[in-house]
Amino acid sequence: MRRKQSQVRPEGSNGGESDSVTIYLADDHAVVREGLASLLGGDGGRFTIIGQTGDGLAVLADVKRLKPQVVVLDITMPGLNGLDVCRDIVKRCGCTNVLILSMHSDPQFIVRAIEYGARGYLLKESATTQLREAVSAVACGELYLGPGVPRDILEQVTKSHEDPYERLTSRERQVLQMIAEGKINRKIAKKLGLSVKTVDTHRMRLMNKLDIHDQISLVKYALRKGIVII
Repeated sequence: MRRKQSQVRPEGSNGGESDSVTIYLADDHAVVREGLASLLGGDGGRFTIIGQTGDGLAVLADVKRLKPQVVVLDITMPGLNGLDVCRDIVKRCGCTNVLILSMHSDPQFIVRAIEYGARGYLLKESATTQLREAVSAVACGELYLGPGVPRDILEQVTKSHEDPYERLTSRERQVLQMIAEGKINRKIAKKLGLSVKTVDTHRMRLMNKLDIHDQISLVKYALRKGIVII
């Protein structure tokens, strides 16, 4: 399913149709990134991979620096999941559009991706045949929903943010995910470049916002929400 939103290329694009689309790949499996690069690289120079990572925490800084037209982004990422990475990119990198490429067809993931500003959602099972089309559409600012995405999914999208999770800051989301991944405060602090006391403050604030006050319940919440997936 492909819904056309705009004919105008986003700010920072290369312009004419003959120019290469610059792409950043974010997937936690190196072999998947290699496969995606191979798929996109065999089209006469139409697409150029300018960066890649398997670490969700590294994506935003790289995108700010490299300014790709399109980020092809998996949902399941360590450090910070792809949906929250998408949210940060849309807020802070206006010249970059996001294509979510995921194995997850659950409507909750698709709806959140669109609500967070993703311009496309493609299932990995369709990547071989649809990835180039999806990247081209997203680069032009179009909304692209690939095969297997429910046709009525846009009816479920809302801008209402009654969910307490939407009140968490980006840093609190990072801390929450790493708690759910089993990391202790000291390791979280080292990963984020923060003091242990600051991490503990973020932990207390996010627990208060979510009205969850023990670690086991917090991990269960993260699993239900799809923040971490096992």
